[in-house]
Amino acid sequence: MNESSAHPFDIAAKGRVVLAGFEPFDGRTQNRSWELVRKFRGEPGRDVFRLPVDFVQLKEIVGGILSREPRALLIVGESATSELRVEQIALNVADSDDPDNAGRIPHADPVVPGAPLALMTSWDARAVAGRLHQEDIPARVSFHAGTFACNAALYLALHASREGAGPNAPTIGFFHIPNSRGPSGLGTANLSRAVELGIDELLSLTEG
Repeated sequence: MNESSAHPFDIAAKGRVVLAGFEPFDGRTQNRSWELVRKFRGEPGRDVFRLPVDFVQLKEIVGGILSREPRALLIVGESATSELRVEQIALNVADSDDPDNAGRIPHADPVVPGAPLALMTSWDARAVAGRLHQEDIPARVSFHAGTFACNAALYLALHASREGAGPNAPTIGFFHIPNSRGPSGLGTANLSRAVELGIDELLSLTEG
């Protein structure tokens, strides 16, 4: 799969786990979320996709991923944080002082017009953060995922899963990781372990 040109409708995601990170933005050449997620490419039962930092493109691409009926979707974004943040709510608000990669600057725009103001992720964020702490991975619960592209992607995924997936709705979670190396405990090995634990949690919610 080509990192920059692969289309979500080409992803054989039905019944599989999708991991998604984001392309670089704000003039940078790398996005740590994508650098982390791409390490899982080629693993059995996993599909990996790079999301655009573009509010318009996100609607098509996230919708395309959900249309393939994955079993679980874990999105990873980067943020100016010193801990791994376990997100629990996405807001139906796009608002920023800075442009996305297409130059758009939303001001209190709805992500999905007419949809609920907020949607909850599938997991118990506090339980996930607690499990990460047990693995000595610095983590905390975040009330919501902001109002930029990360939040938009999460909201679009949650909304699509509720509107169209029916009994095959995937479980959905989101991690924000530091956009720089950060403190000890959040190196590549621990972040990869956090992703694995996040996947385990989402898959456990599909059982029974």
